Amino acid sequence: MTASSTPGEAFSLVWPCWSLRNPTPVAQEIRAAMVGTMRGLVPLAACAALLPLAQGIDCNNWSMRYKKFLDGVCVCNSTVACDTFPNDYQKLSSGEAGVYRTTRDGERFHYETATFVAGSPADADLTIDASTTYQTIIGFGGAFTDAAAINVYKMDDTIQDMILDAYYSANGIQYTTGRIPISSTDFSTNIYSYDATVDDFDMRDFSIAVDKTSATHKLELIHRVLDMTQRNLSIFASSWAPPVWMTKENSTLNCHLKGNPGEEYWKALALYYSKFITAYENEGISIWAMTTQNEPAEPLIKLNAWQSLRFTTKTERDFIKKDLGPRMKADHPDLKLIIMDDNKINLLNWLAALEDDDAAQYVDGVGIHWYSDADFPLGLGGSFSDLTTFHNKYPDVFMLGTEACEGYIPDWVFTSTGAGVKLGDFNIGWWRAHNYAKDIINDLTNYVSGWTDWNLVLDTNGGPNWAKNFVDAPILVDEANGNEIYKQPMYYVMGHFSKFLTPGSVRLKFTAASGSKSRLSDVDWTAFLTPEGQYVAILFNKGNGEETVKIMAPSGKLVQVVIRPTSIQTVVFNK
Repeated sequence: MTASSTPGEAFSLVWPCWSLRNPTPVAQEIRAAMVGTMRGLVPLAACAALLPLAQGIDCNNWSMRYKKFLDGVCVCNSTVACDTFPNDYQKLSSGEAGVYRTTRDGERFHYETATFVAGSPADADLTIDASTTYQTIIGFGGAFTDAAAINVYKMDDTIQDMILDAYYSANGIQYTTGRIPISSTDFSTNIYSYDATVDDFDMRDFSIAVDKTSATHKLELIHRVLDMTQRNLSIFASSWAPPVWMTKENSTLNCHLKGNPGEEYWKALALYYSKFITAYENEGISIWAMTTQNEPAEPLIKLNAWQSLRFTTKTERDFIKKDLGPRMKADHPDLKLIIMDDNKINLLNWLAALEDDDAAQYVDGVGIHWYSDADFPLGLGGSFSDLTTFHNKYPDVFMLGTEACEGYIPDWVFTSTGAGVKLGDFNIGWWRAHNYAKDIINDLTNYVSGWTDWNLVLDTNGGPNWAKNFVDAPILVDEANGNEIYKQPMYYVMGHFSKFLTPGSVRLKFTAASGSKSRLSDVDWTAFLTPEGQYVAILFNKGNGEETVKIMAPSGKLVQVVIRPTSIQTVVFNK
């Protein structure tokens, strides 16, 4: 295309690129008809150069590896650069709202503006009340697992930068939490600990040297993130299992610690955790918080074949008050301690540490996972209302989503999205994003202060994972060639929260008019005021119908937003 091309010529060139990038039903039909002749219209690599002609469309879904379109996926490689996040919300004028939209039909962070108009409360469908406030945001992010680091460093240097930019740069979704496993998890290539010397109760041989090696590159990855991010990153640590010599079973799989809290093995475990915090701080990485243990609750059926230290809420209570609490108070007085770190279904039965003053003095928060209920429409897991019940009982204890992922339920469970990676499956890709949006927004409206995804990056097999517990992640890498990544719909849903709800944002009362509740029954919503002085309203439409919503701002003015079917939208405007 040249500067003298006519509008018709421009469209004939841009349309193939547009159809590549948008898996809407219409685009799919036209694309199918055009694929045979598309090479005569425009080379695929040229689509990136024509990007500015297609307003709001910057997502390539042609995979060089698979030689096909991956519907619903944005592909970045050495030929086509990654789509970036439009930061126009930072330049809004008075009386203007920025609207970001991601839809099942293929829009990814589509940006447009809306104008406020005069109106009365009677005209509003939804009203933001800034005089009523709730919890404060800690942040949103993902975990620095061995698998994540291994996958990043499998890529060419340019692709590595693309991954980190997508998550942490100003042109990405700017994560603000990070989880670091203490030694290995199933998302490692082998089982290891930081002190394998039997009965080394004083931890003389403790070492995090493995995290510095090319086996994982984990420390190097975290340093790169910290050097890149413009926002504060709240990093918390979690252990899956202690060194094997501490366990009754002489195994770290579904294991139990020797002795009882207050005795030498439990004191050694507390010291082991403290040594980890110190070692990372010596590497220039500040640890904001740690959890007492990843998923400590005893499962009814022990299907898990990976590292898991098990104990009860009462054992956790005694461990905190006799060993872990005093140790951390002495060694790391500013460290936050998070209890439970397990599924929501356990929350109201995991209160022993908070019901004991000697233990409660050390507790700052509770960590929640989603695995008991996210994929099940029948509500078989812990309900969101349990979160509000917990908050009402312990208003000074924060709740934080500490782990979630998709692809963890077997394919034969018909209500789920299935097991492992389903790259390019348009319906499952959006369903998984739907589950993310539903869980996050309902967590937030029930006092949760943030949400941390599981692995930042996995390969297209859902690993590496020594236990073959393969799952999904928002970004996948081409492990075969090292030069292509796949940004799935889950990534974009995460961005609708992480990009805008900066740490310190405060949730506001956001209610529907009585006459609008029935019409908006398929829409979930929440609203916040950020430290930067912007109001942020997030609306998630689970239904197949389009809805027009009038939002009344605290200023008393109205802005009208069209909520597309099966979409998530973030509306931003200045205070």
